[in-house]
Amino acid sequence: MGAWKQAWWLTRNEQSKDRFQWLWSAIFMIYCGGMGGVMLVGEQEVPSVVFDGYFMIMLPFQGFLFSRRSFRYIQEDSYTQMLIYYRRLPISAQAVMWSRLQQSLLAFIYNGIFFYGSLYVTQLHHQGFRLDQYLAFSLTCTGFGFLITGFYIYGEFLHSGKKYLLLSAFQVPLIILLVFIIHLTGNNGFMSAIKMSKTWGLLSPLMWIMLAVGLTSLWLLSRVTLKQLIKRDLSI
Repeated sequence: MGAWKQAWWLTRNEQSKDRFQWLWSAIFMIYCGGMGGVMLVGEQEVPSVVFDGYFMIMLPFQGFLFSRRSFRYIQEDSYTQMLIYYRRLPISAQAVMWSRLQQSLLAFIYNGIFFYGSLYVTQLHHQGFRLDQYLAFSLTCTGFGFLITGFYIYGEFLHSGKKYLLLSAFQVPLIILLVFIIHLTGNNGFMSAIKMSKTWGLLSPLMWIMLAVGLTSLWLLSRVTLKQLIKRDLSI
């Protein structure tokens, strides 16, 4: 419980450092959601593989708020500097990890409001989505976001800014490969999420599967990251 309280203090402290991060994040999410809606409006002209690629790359960004630290992680190795600072204080690695997970959850909620809100305004409302169907679709996509977020946290906490950039960039071709594998099986990930959400609402099996897989992956990767973080030499 002590680690959880410390983590919440860290979370509140981090969220109050850069007030503009809330504005930049909202603008970016509105833009991304709006662009996704525009692509859906012209779905006959845009290949379905492009839908999946776009959304699978964009969805994990919902787990971040666009702060000065996130923009300067290459030049200043800001994530490592943050860990060095916390290690000097009587703050446990468990509290730091809990705080990062709390921040991710808050970011998914906040960014999701703007991303799925703009997507709904530009396209989903034309398809007659009810509230439960809209929530089911949002949670399905969020589950995928959880799945990838664990890898981002692993890179943030265990590598320098330059290595973290390389790891993040390496995820893009992997996601593209996953998209092509999905399409080679005759499926369409994003449109399937829309159809199943509209058909099943909050009982959508795809929604529950994605949430279970995403949360399990996030939990496992967080445990692996925490074990290595305790032993990490931050002087490197």
